[in-house]
Amino acid sequence: MTKTILVLGTNAGQADLIRHMKTLDWRVIGASPIVGEPGQAFCDVVEHVNIVDLDALEQVVKRHSVDLIYSISSDVAMKSVVALSERVGLPHFYDSDFINLLDNKAALRAFLRDNDLGPVPYRQVGNVDAAQGWDHFPCMVKPTDGQGQRGVVRIDRAEDIAAAVTNAVEISRSGQAIIEGFLDGVEISCNVMICGGEVRMKVLSERLVHGPHAVGVPVGHLVPCRNVSEENQGAALDLVTRIIAAMGTRDGVLYFQMIVTPDGPRVVEIAPRLDGCHMWRLIRATQGADLIEMTMNCLTGAAAVPALPNNAEGDRHGPPMELMFQQVPPDTAFDPADFPAPEGSIYHEYRYKPGETVRAVNGILEVVGYYVRVTP
Repeated sequence: MTKTILVLGTNAGQADLIRHMKTLDWRVIGASPIVGEPGQAFCDVVEHVNIVDLDALEQVVKRHSVDLIYSISSDVAMKSVVALSERVGLPHFYDSDFINLLDNKAALRAFLRDNDLGPVPYRQVGNVDAAQGWDHFPCMVKPTDGQGQRGVVRIDRAEDIAAAVTNAVEISRSGQAIIEGFLDGVEISCNVMICGGEVRMKVLSERLVHGPHAVGVPVGHLVPCRNVSEENQGAALDLVTRIIAAMGTRDGVLYFQMIVTPDGPRVVEIAPRLDGCHMWRLIRATQGADLIEMTMNCLTGAAAVPALPNNAEGDRHGPPMELMFQQVPPDTAFDPADFPAPEGSIYHEYRYKPGETVRAVNGILEVVGYYVRVTP
């Protein structure tokens, strides 16, 4: 009997999951209030409902006799995935308390501080007055529950902090912002898969980012890390291991963003999901393992989930590889002729059709395509 999955969100990240489930002959119901997102072309049915409206989503679950609810690449969607699965009694990773911890940057900073896991100075603020007296510069101001670099700015002078806090509070779903010490160094990520209480995958990658004009917006990713010493890579993997232990070794996927500072690796954020950068393709190219397949096999119990070699820390199978983004400012008319597939690409995909207007996600530089290839 054909099973049905409800995928919350139908953007380019979710399209990867939707296509995977279709190869397994699952019926896919996509949920998104936005018409025309890339993943909708692969769905059996699209329900144009808001993915934070649990009551409306529950009706979708009942109407289509849904067997599973899931999402990748979206913190907002993952909150609904878990809350809705708890409500209707379907399988899920984690619980709402854990999701809320990772979704709140201030709560996560407190957890890391209390467990001596690379603490960083921070303050949670709900208005400009609460920022008075902050004297740690440079610093970063962010919404406590934002995603996609929206409202994230670097502040170098005390007189600039008020405007940044006001903007971050307005963007935040909870009306709260966080001020935290600026972390200077090479950005890295770690994709983690835990199943059966054991780490099955733990892969480090270097995260390439734009300069001050687009703080934190990624250019692409490298596996293995090119500009991080073996010592610091080992320290980063050790930090990830200690954080997992402190949180309890729960089944599911975690995505760590870190910066290698002069004092060692420090966490930027941890997400209870696959990343939003299609990193599973780069991992598959370099490790020979499919993270989406592993995730869904663990969640459904459809097949065993073997660990990567070398103690699940990524024993590379080939040459250094890169996943790079093709980007333009929002509200641009997309022209694929401006972004041909680079020489040597083993995978290349556009997110838009010719002439489509590029939607604002981070509001600075938006991804219109990406590719994977051996690093030149």
